[in-house]
Amino acid sequence: MADLVITKSFVVTSKNGLHIRPAEQLARLANRFAAHIGLIHESQRVDAKSIMEMLTLGAREGACVVIEARGSDAQEAVDAILALVQSEFAEQATEATSGDSPS
Repeated sequence: MADLVITKSFVVTSKNGLHIRPAEQLARLANRFAAHIGLIHESQRVDAKSIMEMLTLGAREGACVVIEARGSDAQEAVDAILALVQSEFAEQATEATSGDSPS
């Protein structure tokens, strides 16, 4: 049986683009899946399980990025990544502000 391939796209909404914090979150999430997961921006394709590779995309605010997942859990991987992106990396915002409050 051939591997399932799922592709979906999203637009980078952060004014800082796909910078280190969201790239780290996305890589951490991608590594939970067996599927091979890539991100494509313009003509460049990178491994979504690698923070450093994602940073080389140079995906700025407004950039269209395609997620391509191949494997038995490809659909679940793409759905999870899209949920993270659509939440605007809410977990990141929660983590960043949790240490900023006065005790």
